[in-house]
Amino acid sequence: VVSSYNRRMIRLFNLFSVAFLVLKSDAFCLHPSYSSQRLTKGLVHGATHSSPPSSAETVDEVGNGDAVMDDGATNRAVDRRNFLSNLAMGSTTTAVASIIFGRVETANAVVQAINSAEQTCREEGNCLEKGDWDGAVGWNWGGKDRCDPSDPRCGVNGVLGEGPIAAPVPPVVSKVTHVVELVCTIGREEDGVLRIGLYGEACPESVTTLLSFLTLPGLVTGSRLMLEDGYGSVSAPVTMAKGYGLLNAIIPNERLVFGIASQANAFARARGLSKAGDNFEPQPRPPQTQTEVSPRNHDAAGLISIPGDGLGYATKGGDDDGVFEDAFEITATAVPSMDKSNRKVVGQIMDDASMAFLARLSSLPTRKGIKGVIPGQNSGPPLLKVAVKDISVTKAPSVEMTA
Repeated sequence: VVSSYNRRMIRLFNLFSVAFLVLKSDAFCLHPSYSSQRLTKGLVHGATHSSPPSSAETVDEVGNGDAVMDDGATNRAVDRRNFLSNLAMGSTTTAVASIIFGRVETANAVVQAINSAEQTCREEGNCLEKGDWDGAVGWNWGGKDRCDPSDPRCGVNGVLGEGPIAAPVPPVVSKVTHVVELVCTIGREEDGVLRIGLYGEACPESVTTLLSFLTLPGLVTGSRLMLEDGYGSVSAPVTMAKGYGLLNAIIPNERLVFGIASQANAFARARGLSKAGDNFEPQPRPPQTQTEVSPRNHDAAGLISIPGDGLGYATKGGDDDGVFEDAFEITATAVPSMDKSNRKVVGQIMDDASMAFLARLSSLPTRKGIKGVIPGQNSGPPLLKVAVKDISVTKAPSVEMTA
């Protein structure tokens, strides 16, 4: 006998299983934009029709009542709102059949249609109250219609625009002691340079730690005995040099998050291994630098920011392997909230060319993944991988303060 609790659990499992199939199916794509799209050519034809509909039947109905037809479509499109409603009502059989029978025919069958009802409820913030699933979830079906992310005009939401506009170089308010050049690659064909000046006099401990993290041989915060063989565990300095550093996340047109997502993966890659092994010990967080005060607020684009407690303290607790995933951030605009979240500025972008490349990076389309189901959630890793290919550091000549 199956208890009522177990029946509820089975039903929930079925719902999540179907949702997973939806996300994995070629016919269903999360789009970077939040505008609405429809799927055509019989997504649930196999589950709801015994014979093919005629070509005169309506393909799709838009929120304003207009019909949207594809060129010579012979099958009937099903509003995905009905699909989601079937899921909510427990009609998993129909939902599964829609994927199984419609998957092959719908690979290239996306027709874009913007639903005014969805746009209205998103603006009013009452999509759930109105029962508008598309507006509430923020899904866009048909990711194949988005713009080419390698095009500089392709914006965060996958829509072509005028391209990024660079902000001015921030005024120098503290003495720059070191200049760091980060050579970053976007995908396989584009690269650029971020030329950064560090405030070594205002934040000496933070800058010293950051320079060790950026260059070879790297930052060592644990026991140096772990760096030698024969002690049962292995470790390695953590560094963004040699191509291990990444742009891990973009908060669009606000800030960029740089660091190393996994020390274990970097260690394995450096040695040509598939994995680091169970005896690998990552470098822990360095000592805190709470005594250093930020020499300026986060009041402009192009500022280098680290956690107030120092490198590795962007998150609390957790495994040491990922403590440097958010090693430092670069603002793409003024972000006053960062002043309230215990962060400090330790440097800045130094020239116009770097500010232009910063604007390009901050406007890249993001790969939202499961975060994409949250309305308004655009942040995430860049759709095109952005790697720090090369890093060079020089002592700064005398740089006059401009503010």
